[in-house]
Amino acid sequence: MPLTQSTRDGHLLLLVSGGFTIFQAAEYKPQLLGVLDHTDDVLELDLSDCDELDTAGLQLLLLLRREAAAQYKQLLLGGVSPAVQNVLNMLQLQDFMHADPAASPTSLQGLA
Repeated sequence: MPLTQSTRDGHLLLLVSGGFTIFQAAEYKPQLLGVLDHTDDVLELDLSDCDELDTAGLQLLLLLRREAAAQYKQLLLGGVSPAVQNVLNMLQLQDFMHADPAASPTSLQGLA
């Protein structure tokens, strides 16, 4: 499923629905990096409808976090599904990614 773009509070919001796995990685990588390049200061990702995350998807999240920091931009996580939270917990990345399982799309969590 493609990424869905909208705006919220003056910044770009990307909704990831369905899987965020190796099967979507080739499609999502240029989209995510392109959107980040054209974002002014803040990019928000909403992963609350993401039902699967594998290491390829996680690599893209980490890449996006690194690139946002390198461009002095802020990456926000607007929601974390149980599937995403489980992967972050299993790899002990929940603190690094500032992921809060109680986060909703209106409760932003900073990633960069």
